[in-house]
Amino acid sequence: MINYESPLYVSIVLYTIYALLLLAAALTGWSVVRSLRLQGKEGGRLHGVPARRITLITLALVVATMAVTWMLGSTKPLMNNGKTFADAFWLKTSDMFIITPIVLVAVLCLASLFSVLKKK
Repeated sequence: MINYESPLYVSIVLYTIYALLLLAAALTGWSVVRSLRLQGKEGGRLHGVPARRITLITLALVVATMAVTWMLGSTKPLMNNGKTFADAFWLKTSDMFIITPIVLVAVLCLASLFSVLKKK
């Protein structure tokens, strides 16, 4: 009989996930800093497009979206495998990481739709 409460390699899987999460966060931070440095402080225009301004606005909107979705996150305790999870901070954080991508994809779809309709 298989015991699903304690899988054999769960600690290895968790540490791998933590390492990949830290690596992704570090690469994201490095990419943003590198992008802003390459664009320069003189307006950051690339082929007539204000790339630096677009980068900063995008960064600000993502951070603002994450803050708003964290504040609106639920603190209702969850029952999972017979255990109750009631830590309000982590419940709000998990909601933030679920809702933020949904909001950003919806904004992307609406912007794409608006762009297509504007061309017609």
